[in-house]
Amino acid sequence: MHVPAANDQPGVPPPPPWAVAQARDEAEDGETGATTIERARHLEREAEQLEGERHDEYDDPDEGGEG
Repeated sequence: MHVPAANDQPGVPPPPPWAVAQARDEAEDGETGATTIERARHLEREAEQLEGERHDEYDDPDEGGEG
């Protein structure tokens, strides 16, 4: 049975496995699991932001996109 930690956020899905794996790779000795999960969430947000910027690059100003 999983007992939620005090800093678990109910209703918030866990970060994707690729982000958790990367966060673990970047973890320093003695780092807590909560810190690793927070780093994974940060990596996920960065990836989403990059993806959004990549889509914006191809928006056509004549079609109402960014210009």
